[in-house]
Amino acid sequence: WNPYIKELKQTIKNTSSGLLESFRGLTVTNEDVSYIFKYTTMYLE
Repeated sequence: WNPYIKELKQTIKNTSSGLLESFRGLTVTNEDVSYIFKYTTMYLE
């Protein structure tokens, strides 16, 4: 199983790196901010 686990970890790493890289070019819109505020709860202590 060891070779399969190593390959799976590498695949996950490549996928997450690619996803993060795709976010770099995105612009946050006012609609995005409104959505975040609507569905996010913040608790202050």
